[in-house]
Amino acid sequence: MPPGFYRHAAWLAFFTERYVLSVFYLVYAWAYFLAIRTLWPSASAWNNADFAAFAQDVTMLLLMFSEGVTLLLGRRAEAAPKQLRELLVPLAASFFYLTYTTINNMPPWLQDSLGPENWQVPLQVAGLGVVALGAALAAWGVAYLGRSFGIFVAVRKVVMRGPYRFVRHPIYFGYLFMFAGVALTYFCPAVFILVAIHYALFFYRARLEEARLAEFSPEYREYMKHTGFLFPKFRKING
Repeated sequence: MPPGFYRHAAWLAFFTERYVLSVFYLVYAWAYFLAIRTLWPSASAWNNADFAAFAQDVTMLLLMFSEGVTLLLGRRAEAAPKQLRELLVPLAASFFYLTYTTINNMPPWLQDSLGPENWQVPLQVAGLGVVALGAALAAWGVAYLGRSFGIFVAVRKVVMRGPYRFVRHPIYFGYLFMFAGVALTYFCPAVFILVAIHYALFFYRARLEEARLAEFSPEYREYMKHTGFLFPKFRKING
């Protein structure tokens, strides 16, 4: 690579994360907020269809807003992405959120809820609760990661405090709950397929990040021996 390539790549990745992807998420969060405002009850009560749309929009608002804010506050990585997949896989995971907006345009057998009618509102309420729990878990991880949070696979500060004492990817652990909440809220074949693909992208991104950090940091290689990928290794936790 020509001299200065990685310096320019680091700057471009930082600029894209902070000023392009963060704006993308926040604009979509604002769009969902406006949609939610139109669904506040103007009569005595909502029907099930109204509440379904409300629950789905609140779910997506939480997802989009949390991503946008964390990216906006991020700092530049210590070492830039050095492989094309370290750029493309995170971008695919980021823009995959757009696929959820297509569910209402899919064939009825893909978008219709699989739950009985009397289950739909309880499922949507449960879905919102699970999304909120996942958002709280992810926020816990982000609070300790601080401004080292980013989208692209790159070398950033290794954090081993707080939830990182238990798992190497507490933010993605929170995403497990958030995506499960999305699945409960919609509870249709289309969202089950989309959620599975979306999380597979995040899972692959996490593996790419670990490979990069392990290559860069002996400390991280040792850290990997004593912590779980997504779920804690309780027997190996000291203190």
